[in-house]
Amino acid sequence: MATARAPQTNSSKKKLQQAYNLAGEAASEAAENLKQRAKSSVETQRQRATDVMQKAESSVRERPILAVGCAFMVGWVIAKLLK
Repeated sequence: MATARAPQTNSSKKKLQQAYNLAGEAASEAAENLKQRAKSSVETQRQRATDVMQKAESSVRERPILAVGCAFMVGWVIAKLLK
């Protein structure tokens, strides 16, 4: 009877090892997918930030007096709020 269980235990070990390997591969693929999505998201956000910076810069270049006036007003409002 002990010999009948030995092949079954060996088979169970193989199945467990296969499940372990399969889970490892799935986790590795999921991590790689997440890494790629994060890189893509960071690149998209970086591009958006660059676009906003360029728009703000061009707006200030087109209307420098308005930009200085707005900055002064924002500073004045913050000073009044903090008093």
